[in-house]
Amino acid sequence: MTREEFWDHIKASKRKDPEAHVERLTARLAKLPPDEILDFDHWWNMASAEAYRWNLWGAAYLLNGGCSDDGFEYFRDWLILQGKDVYQAAVENPDSLADVVDAEQDEYECECYPGSRAWFQSRKAEGHDDDDDYAVLNAARLARHPERPVQRDEDMGENWDFDDDAEVRRRLPRLARMYLEGGRASDGDDH
Repeated sequence: MTREEFWDHIKASKRKDPEAHVERLTARLAKLPPDEILDFDHWWNMASAEAYRWNLWGAAYLLNGGCSDDGFEYFRDWLILQGKDVYQAAVENPDSLADVVDAEQDEYECECYPGSRAWFQSRKAEGHDDDDDYAVLNAARLARHPERPVQRDEDMGENWDFDDDAEVRRRLPRLARMYLEGGRASDGDDH
């Protein structure tokens, strides 16, 4: 599966509700051969690693009223589900999310693992009895894609204080107008 086909699967299964989107995406992927599911999982992990940036974390912090490590992972999952164009625009310029978010919404997260869930469903349908055996999944991932995506601190860009409203306004002016000036501010969660 190519990266473009990865994005095609996300687009073809799109639903407004992230949970419904993930369910439909997982069911779609589970019909594919196991190697293609592993390819999808690889591209998902690559996209997540590429979005591991301080500016995007700052946007997640603003949008969600705080953002822990896990919260940032779930935010990146939500971002991937938005599709190629929204994802690429946000990685390039997180302030572009002002075009897709609603300041009245409480949360932009989705804890989801469509590739691994589909892989386990596919294996179960083939009669394998290793449901949720991540050692088997990780061995298959490594055999298919020995180059694993890495989220490295040095690739994140410049760290900054997400609680500094002046810095938020400088880095994310459109989102700041929506969330800071619109009355919604951080609840103080650590990042």
